[in-house]
Amino acid sequence: MTESATPEDKPLFTPVEVQQFEADDVVAGSAIGKMLSLLFLYTVLAMSFVAWWTFTSVSENHGLPSGGAVHTGH
Repeated sequence: MTESATPEDKPLFTPVEVQQFEADDVVAGSAIGKMLSLLFLYTVLAMSFVAWWTFTSVSENHGLPSGGAVHTGH
């Protein structure tokens, strides 16, 4: 089978549209970078708070269960 007619190779987008796509990509990339930076900062702050909270809780109780009852062997 041979093709009877070949369509002209016509670009899908005009140069103006390609420039607009590139500009939109720059804006989207910047927004994604800022979002990821903020999420990373939030994660570090949350992790730091939980580590501090855990350390102070263990330090105050000295690792003993609440109520002050310590099980000693028989």
